[in-house]
Amino acid sequence: MHQIVLLCAFGIAVGTLLTPVQVFVLVLPVLALTLFALAFMYFPMLRLQLPRRRGPWLYRLSKLAALLAGMLAALLYGSFWLQANLGHRLPLDMDRTKATLHLRVLDVAKREQGVRLIVQVLPAEQASAMADPEAVAANPFPELRRLQLGWYRPAFEPRSGMLLNADVVLRSPRAFANRLPFDYEAFLLSSAIDGGGYIRSARLLDEGRPSLREQWLGGQRQQHSEAAWPWLAGLVFGEQQAFSAEQWRLAQHTGTLHLLVVSGLHVGMVAALGWLLALAVIRLWILLSGRGLRHPALVRLLLVGAVSGGYVWLAGTGIALQRAWIMIMVLLWLFFSGWRLNWLSALSLALLLVLLLNPLIWTRAGFGFSFIAVLSLLAFFNGRTNGRLQALVLPQWVVFVTMLPLLWFWGLPVSLMQVWTNLLAIPLLSLLILPLALLDVSLAWLGAVFVSADVFSAAQHAALVGMLDGLLATAGEYFWQLLRVLQQQRWPMQFWQPWPVLLFWPALLLLWRLGVSAALSWGAMLLLVLALFWSQSSAPTYREQAIMLDVGQGQSLVFISNHHVLVYDTGARFSAHFDAGSALLLPLLKQAGVTQIDTLLVSHSDIDHAGGLDSVLRGELPVRQLLLGQMLASVLSLRGSATSWREPVVCRTLAEAGWQEMDAALRYRILALPAPRLTQVADSDNNQSCVVQLDWFDRRFLLTGDIERDLEQQLVAHFGADLRSDVLVLAHHGSRSSSSSVFLEAVQPAQVWISAGFNNRFGHPHADVISRLNTLNIPWYLTARDGALLMASDGQLTTARSGWQPPWRQP
Repeated sequence: MHQIVLLCAFGIAVGTLLTPVQVFVLVLPVLALTLFALAFMYFPMLRLQLPRRRGPWLYRLSKLAALLAGMLAALLYGSFWLQANLGHRLPLDMDRTKATLHLRVLDVAKREQGVRLIVQVLPAEQASAMADPEAVAANPFPELRRLQLGWYRPAFEPRSGMLLNADVVLRSPRAFANRLPFDYEAFLLSSAIDGGGYIRSARLLDEGRPSLREQWLGGQRQQHSEAAWPWLAGLVFGEQQAFSAEQWRLAQHTGTLHLLVVSGLHVGMVAALGWLLALAVIRLWILLSGRGLRHPALVRLLLVGAVSGGYVWLAGTGIALQRAWIMIMVLLWLFFSGWRLNWLSALSLALLLVLLLNPLIWTRAGFGFSFIAVLSLLAFFNGRTNGRLQALVLPQWVVFVTMLPLLWFWGLPVSLMQVWTNLLAIPLLSLLILPLALLDVSLAWLGAVFVSADVFSAAQHAALVGMLDGLLATAGEYFWQLLRVLQQQRWPMQFWQPWPVLLFWPALLLLWRLGVSAALSWGAMLLLVLALFWSQSSAPTYREQAIMLDVGQGQSLVFISNHHVLVYDTGARFSAHFDAGSALLLPLLKQAGVTQIDTLLVSHSDIDHAGGLDSVLRGELPVRQLLLGQMLASVLSLRGSATSWREPVVCRTLAEAGWQEMDAALRYRILALPAPRLTQVADSDNNQSCVVQLDWFDRRFLLTGDIERDLEQQLVAHFGADLRSDVLVLAHHGSRSSSSSVFLEAVQPAQVWISAGFNNRFGHPHADVISRLNTLNIPWYLTARDGALLMASDGQLTTARSGWQPPWRQP
């Protein structure tokens, strides 16, 4: 059975990568040939000669036809589901459309100077609310379902359930293109979010009535202490803003991030508590009534489903939680129903149901992590007896070994510290913190009932809640202290491994599953450790490439030689929890096998160039040298906590030193003007940019930051022909204030790279600048159009948006 179910699940996932026409073209001929062969076997008039024993042949062909028919149905389901959802999405030609819409607020997340809203668009109001009716007639407005909108300094505090009449600027969903595994466009599609943008102004139409969950959340917030609330909000109500950015970084570094994000692990913990509750209820019934239940299995199933389902509802019923709850309920239902299905068939059925509900969920990291974890545990422990110590330690090892390829694929650091941290942190959270949080919430909720029933007074109820708050806050502080202590041990981390080493991990699980002796099992574990950290003892070898990242309206470049890395700028900072440094630059470096940043240059202080700097300095990759166009206060504040880099240096002080050799393939120099020429240049932040000329595998690059036309002219006057370079990174994202004809003619680049955001509000790159480039016959590449620009050591240039792209990708 599991073969057919797995094939259908696979077909749904593949169907999202194909259009319906492609499905018919690719699959229908194969299905037609199979059905013709089947008919040939059944009807004598179509056959000339057949084997005497045709029963097995008929069975095999019938099974093959059923498999192909199921595969075709699955492919079509996935493909049509995707096309239906794409029909709701705001198209690119409507990007930055201004509209007045009626909105219902579904979710509110606070930001530093505003809020981010998830809103439902009331469909009757859409087409008539467009600012340009003629544009609507020419290009019909899609039926938007949900939008993700920012609201800077809102006029009133928005709450879930409110109805708004809002003037909005709509943005079409379009992700950065850097060939990284996280697909933002697929994430929005699977979340039924059809566009983004921001609110210019809004009028409150109706206060609305908050959902029962929102009312409960508000009531709970008033009853608990500040120290305990982050754990209650984060673990019970699934509020991701509950923990600080520093706590998120600490959890990521120690491999415990999955413990803070309400996921399948937490649903499984609560389901286990529901199981214990069901056993207690059954025992109590037997004690009180003196007889057993007629259907105890049904009682256990209903109680586990109610407890875990209630927890999923409390935590916001996100897609990951729905997936986990479905998996648990399918496995329990099959277990209690008496169906004779093996564990693989049960897991396959859960996989199929999850994909039927949301065919694009396979693009999310949690999908692979949850199913692979369950698959590895079931495969390893099914039919195996273990002692208490093995039952505690072995699951951690099995999941750790199985997850390694996925962890590296998603750019997550891997260290043995994560095994030991989880070995200590998971029991602390599952046996103490989460039960305390659930008990605390339940007691606060039932307090009114207990007080009205005179079980205890209001003062006693407040004292009990306060006591649980104190216990929860103390346990939570022990959790953070544990992570800090383990992080300070400086365990070696790995960010990438070659494929031969990756293939070694499944081989270990196979050895264990075959029941080899304990000596061989522990020997295999020792080999695992040696293979994991073998590269720590030798100089790392990187994949040589020069990259201009697609960071939107910002800039970041990376130059990688055999053994050294130079980074120029870190991109923009978008919020306290999201910046280009942590979300784009560091994952791309890890994907390239980089273990440290030898030189990090930040051209100047503008947030679109230096916004990701803090995250890079706090990240897993040590920075050996830091050069700044302008000294930054945030860097000075990190001196005590970030010790991997030496004292930062203002780059112009190195101008006299000339070329800085990093290795035979990578060197750079700082181009700075002498004092007399600086007096002829405007004293602006842009002109403080660190101008760098760089040689990488016999190709010369000129990196100019945000310098303006007057500084360009002085550079031409001072350096002359020395400015000539093969690749020019255009100043200030192609602004009209830079890239003068005199400067372009002096540099004489073979190609120009431009970093700018798609359809940005500044109009970068300016049409006049592009006209100059075209007049001089200089090829130019733009991240907004081409995605990340990647040059190999032989000079071959590729772009992230070239080649095959999935159907949901915006051009």
